[in-house]
Amino acid sequence: MNAPFHALAEGLPRRRFTVADVTRMVEVGLIGEDERLEVLDGEIVEMSPKGYRHEGVKGAINRLWGRHCPEGYDFLPETGLYLSPKTYLEPDFIAFRARATLEGLAGPDVLLAIEVADSSLAYDLTQKPGIYASFGVNELWVIDVAGRVVYLHRDPTPDGYSNVGRADATEPLLPRHAPAVLGFSLDALQPG
Repeated sequence: MNAPFHALAEGLPRRRFTVADVTRMVEVGLIGEDERLEVLDGEIVEMSPKGYRHEGVKGAINRLWGRHCPEGYDFLPETGLYLSPKTYLEPDFIAFRARATLEGLAGPDVLLAIEVADSSLAYDLTQKPGIYASFGVNELWVIDVAGRVVYLHRDPTPDGYSNVGRADATEPLLPRHAPAVLGFSLDALQPG
C-alpha cells in the first residue's frame, strides 16, 4: 500500500524524516520500492516521471562516458547519493575518483553531478543547486532537455554556487574537476 502525496499542508509544521526512516518505510511497504523519491532536509519529495527526451539524453551520456571514462575515475547513473542523514538525492549522473566502495562518498568527492531535466526543470534549477552546493558537490550541470540548454553551477559555497552560467546546445561543456574526456555538447550527443 503506497501512501498518497498531497500538498495540503503548506505553511504548517511538518515532520522531518531521516533517510533511514524512509528506507524502513520502503522495507515495510508503506512506500513502494518502485517509487522515485528524494529526501531533502528530512522532507520526502516525489520525483517527476521520466519522459522519452530525458531518457534519450541520459542514454547518450551513459554511452559516451562508458567509452571515455579514464582509469582512476568512475561515474554512476541514477545512484543514491546520501549527503546527510536527512538528505538523499538521486542525480542522473555523478562522476568521482574511483573508490573501492560508495559508502562514505561525500559531497566534495563528487566532481560533477548532472541532472537531466524535462518536466522537473523548475525544481532542478531552484532547489537542487543550493542543496548540492551546501554539501560541497564541486560542479552541477542541469540539462534543460526541451530548451536545449545546460545550466552550469560551479564553485560551491554553503549558500549556493558562486559561478552560474549557461551554455547552448552547440557549446562544448568541459568539467572543471572531472576529466575533460567526460565533456560533451548537447548537439554532439547521439540519443539512442
